[in-house]
Amino acid sequence: MTSTTLWLSGLLLLIVVGECAHVRLVAHRGISPIASAAAVAFMLSLPHDGALGILTTLAGLLAVLVASLLGTAVAAALGLPTTPADVLGRMTNAAAVGTLAMLLSTAELGRDTGPADRWIYALALWLVTLAAAVIRAAAVSAWMSWSEQRSFAVVLQDELSTFGMVSLAVATTAVTIVLARDALGLWAPLFFSIPLALTLAAARRYAQARTTYRETIMALARLTDIAGYTPSDHARRVADLSVGLAKARGLSQREITTIEYAALLHDLGQVALDEPIPGGATVLAAPRDQERLARDAVEIVRNSGVLEDVARIVALQATPFRLMQEDNERIPLGARILKLANALDDLSGGSRDRGPVSVALERIQLGLGYEYDPDLVDDLIKLVASRPVA
Repeated sequence: MTSTTLWLSGLLLLIVVGECAHVRLVAHRGISPIASAAAVAFMLSLPHDGALGILTTLAGLLAVLVASLLGTAVAAALGLPTTPADVLGRMTNAAAVGTLAMLLSTAELGRDTGPADRWIYALALWLVTLAAAVIRAAAVSAWMSWSEQRSFAVVLQDELSTFGMVSLAVATTAVTIVLARDALGLWAPLFFSIPLALTLAAARRYAQARTTYRETIMALARLTDIAGYTPSDHARRVADLSVGLAKARGLSQREITTIEYAALLHDLGQVALDEPIPGGATVLAAPRDQERLARDAVEIVRNSGVLEDVARIVALQATPFRLMQEDNERIPLGARILKLANALDDLSGGSRDRGPVSVALERIQLGLGYEYDPDLVDDLIKLVASRPVA
């Protein structure tokens, strides 16, 4: 077995192992930085020049796909499932690297041994991997945009903000592995994977913190249900409506999550009541009572350590839309969304049948421009019309 075969086999093995070190960062996406770096290094290490360059690249992509699928299967058995978007990103990245590497080989960089040629070759490899990372981000964003019916520009912004720095680390590590081959041999992939392993450990702690944070919010959201102040799953239904409206407005994933958390916690102020509101419908309470309940909810939210952005939305959830027109008061879009979503669920009694929902929408339209944002009401009507009837 030649040294090149050993080198490529070692990188394929690292892809399999790296897929098992997968961390889910957001709902439908995760990272496997070691596997990603190994796949890029594998594609860069293929002999791209000559008449068989295209066939070699296609064979390399097939090998990366097999290694990735094997690794994801093992990861799934270990309770670390990889989503189709992750696999799509990995293969798009590998395909882009292979294609760009073939184009780079025609420039015959790295063929000489002079210092200037070596650093230009290293820079060219790095730019190739960065360009491939951008192509990967665009492909994954297009897929997520289509599957979630969200704006491509917004999804791409989320993708770059969440995974941009990791992609930069992966690209740099992959190039370093390839350039260190002559000096370190088969030790190069293992040696330069250590920084990515540390990145992976930090990402795992971050993911665990996010999970704990979400579990805390979900536990708080159930308090009013358990105590009998609100109908069962009221907070969850309001959160789902709020998320749908936020997506219709083209908000980023961070903004959507903030609004979702605020919707889950919006009724916490009711636990301070001596007597429950009939049906838990705060929309039917007097304006002063709604404001007091919002203040009480904010106190609980802030004492629980929830982010200030969430608390601000909860604090302004009862503010009528007319104040934006009359007093130029700044009401966050999240608060306007929450107010409308809560009104629909309160007025319909949590039903998804067309009758109660239609009556609720009619009552909401009576407050159009006074209590509720007209543009959001239009979005709500479209969202309700697109939902299946329960």
